[in-house]
Amino acid sequence: MDPRTPLRRRLHVWNTADLRAAGVTRHRQQALLAKGVLRSYGGGWFGTSRTSAEVAGALSRGNRLTCFSAARIHGLWTPALEGVHEVSRRTAGEERPGLVVAHTPALRRWPDDEPVMPLPIALTHALTCLDAESAAVLLESALERRLLVPSQVDALLAEAPARQRRAVGRVSALAGSGSETRVRRYLERRGVRVREQVPVFDGGRVDLLVGDRLVIECDSVRHHGGRSQYYKDRRRDRASLVEGCLVLRLTWEDIWLRWEETAAVLRTLIRRRVHRGQRIGGVGS
Repeated sequence: MDPRTPLRRRLHVWNTADLRAAGVTRHRQQALLAKGVLRSYGGGWFGTSRTSAEVAGALSRGNRLTCFSAARIHGLWTPALEGVHEVSRRTAGEERPGLVVAHTPALRRWPDDEPVMPLPIALTHALTCLDAESAAVLLESALERRLLVPSQVDALLAEAPARQRRAVGRVSALAGSGSETRVRRYLERRGVRVREQVPVFDGGRVDLLVGDRLVIECDSVRHHGGRSQYYKDRRRDRASLVEGCLVLRLTWEDIWLRWEETAAVLRTLIRRRVHRGQRIGGVGS
């Protein structure tokens, strides 16, 4: 039986206690290391060729992943940010690789025996490190995936710097992706009413309903790349049109790689009040 926790199994990481509980003797451990089957990162941590470079690198430096690096491992939807975010038990300013972001203050002790920081602590670091939008993406993903409850998010925000807390603003539990979070927050900052996961038509929901009749669907290759999903999306578009809505479908690239262009399109639609008024065809809202 594998004595590791589910997280350590998923990350292909062992600690000394795991090896001992699995019946791996000291002699056997040395033989596995000599063959390259097992790799030592120091501090009682071991991995294999399947251990990710981020996890292995942090452990080899005596650190653990935190902030959005840990949030991604915990299963949150994360924006495309650069760098590897780590926290240490040491305050010494040892030299780190260029893309490693060291979080402070250093910890007096580790909160558990996992190779990455627990999600609440990782999000605490995110609230002091990331911009408000990226922090909101993580918080909303944690709620939507039921990894945290609203009271836990409220507690994290209460401990965050006041300026960051105000900048993050409303946190929704309905955002299906960070793309939805970005679009919704952009429109809300401009005073536009936006509702998430709205049952516009019988048996189906839309990502965002802007004002009275503008539907915005936020697509990604991961969730919308298959042929069956392609046809399902088109059926949803037809159903939305039948209900008198206008449909704008945005890709991940539109939202994260061409955001300035996309934001200009949204501003134009709002300025022309495309989202306001009775639904097309006389169907009421």
